[in-house]
Amino acid sequence: MPKTTPPDEEPKIWAMVTQSLIDALKARGCAPDALLDRFGLSETTPLDPYRDIPLRQYVAAFEAAAAYVGDSHFGLSIARNLSPLTLGPVGLLFTSAPTLGAALTGFIDYNWLVQQGTSCRMTRDGDTCVFRYRIEDKRIFPRRHDAEFSLAIVVEMMRSRAGAAWRPLEVHFEHAAPANLQPHNAFFKAPLYFNQPANELMFPVKDLALSGNGGDHRVYGIVEHYLGMLRERAVPARSVEDKVRRMASDHFPGDGCFNMTSTAQSLGLSTSTLQRALRKSGGSFSTIKQDKRRALTENYLVDSDLSITEIAHVLGYADGACFTRACRRWFGMTPSMYRKQQQAARRSSDATIPTPTT
Repeated sequence: MPKTTPPDEEPKIWAMVTQSLIDALKARGCAPDALLDRFGLSETTPLDPYRDIPLRQYVAAFEAAAAYVGDSHFGLSIARNLSPLTLGPVGLLFTSAPTLGAALTGFIDYNWLVQQGTSCRMTRDGDTCVFRYRIEDKRIFPRRHDAEFSLAIVVEMMRSRAGAAWRPLEVHFEHAAPANLQPHNAFFKAPLYFNQPANELMFPVKDLALSGNGGDHRVYGIVEHYLGMLRERAVPARSVEDKVRRMASDHFPGDGCFNMTSTAQSLGLSTSTLQRALRKSGGSFSTIKQDKRRALTENYLVDSDLSITEIAHVLGYADGACFTRACRRWFGMTPSMYRKQQQAARRSSDATIPTPTT
C-alpha cells in the first residue's frame, strides 16, 4: 500500500536513516556537522529516529558528502557490510522473514513509511524478478549516490539471506555511468546498464523461495503487526488522481501502455468517470502524462550523458522539434540550454562545499 505525497508537500524520510551518512563521514575523519549544517541536519538528527526530515535535504547532503570526502563512489562504498537494522523495523522485518520473497514483499510494503516520494516495487517477467527503486519527486536532483546506496543496501540485505556469493542477473541505474566502474563490478558482480528509466535489480524468480539465515521467524509477525499499526496511522485516503499518478510511475512514456482506456479498466471505472474524477481534482490524464515526461526529461538532461536526440526518442517524442517545444514550455529554454544551465549550477554548488576538517 504505497503512500503518495501531494505535489506541493515535501516528501520525508525517517531521521534514523541519516546515521549511516554520519558514520561514513566520521570513518573518514570528518566532522559531520561541518557539512550537515548546510542541509538543516546534524550529528544529533538520528537521536529522534522516527522524526520526519525532508528527503530533498537528505539526498542533497548525501550528494554533497561524496564531494566533501573526495569519494566518487561514496553511496556504493558506505552500503558495504551495512546492517539491515539501519532501516529500523523495516530492516528487522527483512531479516526475520521466512523466505527472501516474503522479505522483499515486506520491505516494499512498508518502505514508504521510512521514505516517501519514491517508487519501490517488484514485478515478474517470466523467470526473472525485477526490483525497482526510484525517487519520483522531480525536485530531487542530483541523486546518483542515493540510487547506488539504495540498490547496494538491498543487495547486501539479500546476501544476508541468500549468502555472500549471491549476485543479481543485471543492475540498472537511471544516471550516467561513472568514469570508473571497477567498484561497481566488484560489488554487484553482474552486468551494469546506465541511463535507464529506473534503478533496478534483476534476479531469478526461484531465489524468492530461499529460506536464508535461520533467524527466528516469529519476530516477523510481531514486527509486521507493529508496522501495520504505523501504516494505519500514516496512510491517507488515496484519490483517483493519486492512483493514476502511481500507475504512471510504473510505465515509460514511450512504451504505449499507459493510456486512458487501460487505466480506467485497471481502476474499475469508465473512461468518462475517470475524466470527471480527474477534472474534479483540478487535473487531467494528459497533465499526469506530461508531468511524468517532464520529470524524466529533467533526470536525463541533468543526470545522464544521453544526447538530446536520444532523450527525445526514449521519451516517445516524434522528433527533436516536438521535444524542444515541450522543453521551452516547461523550462523556458531549449533542452541543450537547460542542460548547460543545470550543469553550471551543479559545478557552482560543488565549489561551495567546505574542505573536510578533523
